[in-house]
Amino acid sequence: MTVKELATLTPSGYPAVSLLMPTHRTAPDSLQDPIRLRNLLAETRRRLETDETVPGEVASAVYHEIVAAADQVDLRHSGEGLAVFASPGEVQVRVLDSPVQERVVVADTYEVRDVVADAARRHRYWAVALSEQPTRLWSGDGAELVEVTSHGFPFIHDEAGLPRDYGQEPSKYEIERHRRFFREVAVGLAEVDRLDARPVFVLGVDRYLAYFAAEWPRPFAGTVLGNYDHAGPHDVYELLAPRLAAYTAAEQAAALERLDAARGANRFAAGLAEVWSLAHQGRGAHLVVEEGFHSPALVHDDHLHPVDEDVPAVWGVPIDDAVDDIVESVVRQGGEVTFVGDGSLEADGRIALILRY
Repeated sequence: MTVKELATLTPSGYPAVSLLMPTHRTAPDSLQDPIRLRNLLAETRRRLETDETVPGEVASAVYHEIVAAADQVDLRHSGEGLAVFASPGEVQVRVLDSPVQERVVVADTYEVRDVVADAARRHRYWAVALSEQPTRLWSGDGAELVEVTSHGFPFIHDEAGLPRDYGQEPSKYEIERHRRFFREVAVGLAEVDRLDARPVFVLGVDRYLAYFAAEWPRPFAGTVLGNYDHAGPHDVYELLAPRLAAYTAAEQAAALERLDAARGANRFAAGLAEVWSLAHQGRGAHLVVEEGFHSPALVHDDHLHPVDEDVPAVWGVPIDDAVDDIVESVVRQGGEVTFVGDGSLEADGRIALILRY
C-alpha cells in the first residue's frame, strides 16, 4: 500500500482493531517477541469478548483473522515493529522499520499514525532489469527487493534475439521489433506505477536503455549499464545503492530549495507547535523534517506543547511522537513529506512546512 493509502485506510466496520508492538532484529532480544505477541493476542481477545457492542460471532471471527495473519509473520526476520489492523472480513499486516509503542486499540478507526510515518521514511522504488530474456521488475524498499510477477512481468520476447551482426546497422524490422517489445514493458510498468508511483531505476545495455527511454514518459531516477537480467535481489541492490543515495540526496536538496522559496513567498512555517497546528488545519502542502527528529508532546485546547516545556505531565492529552502525528496529518490531506539529514533544519526547529496558502 502507498503512504496515502495507509493514511486513509478505512475499516469495514466496528470493531476496528489495531495491534502494535515493538520487535527486535537480533537475539537475544528477539527471543521475547513471540511471547510478547501471544500476550497482545490474548489482550486482543479479551478486549473483543468484553466489548458488549460486538456480537460474539463477530468478535471470534475478527480475532481468528488476526491470529491467522500474525502466524504468517516470521519474527526471526522482522524489523523494529509490527502492526496488524483488522475489522470484520479484512486484515492488514505491516512490518515496520521504526519502533512503536506497544498497544491494542479497539475503536471506530485504525491507529495508523506510526505506520504512515514509517512508510514515509522508507525509500521505495522500482528497479527494471531490461533484457529480451527476460525483462524483470523489482519492488524496492531500501535494501529489500521483491520481484514483481504481475502486469506482464517478467516480459519475454517471443521472437528470436539479436542477429549475429549485432552492432552493425540494424534493419528497420529489428528497430521496430525492439520498439514494440519495450513499449509493452513500458505499458506494464505504467500500470504498476499507477497503483504506487515511485522513482524508477533501470539496468540494461545502452541499446535497450535507449529504446525504453523513448517509451517511458519521465526521466529515470538512475541507470546502471550492463546485462543484469539474471541478477538476484542482493546483486541488484548492490548495483543500485550508489544511485539510490544520489537520488535521495538530490530529493533532499530540492526540498530544501523549495522550502527557501516558500520562505521568501511567505508560505512557510517552522517549529513543532506551529507546524502541528497548521498541518491539522489542512494547510500543509509539503512537510520537510529531519530524519532523526522525534518529540513526545501534550495537546491542550488545540495547542501542542512539547514535553520539555514547563507544563505538568498530567496536563493535556499525551502524544508519544508529535512528528509522526504531523506526518500522518499532512499525508492524509494530500501533502508531500521529505525527510532530510539531521542538522539541515537546525535554525527552523528541525521541522518546517510549505503552506498551501
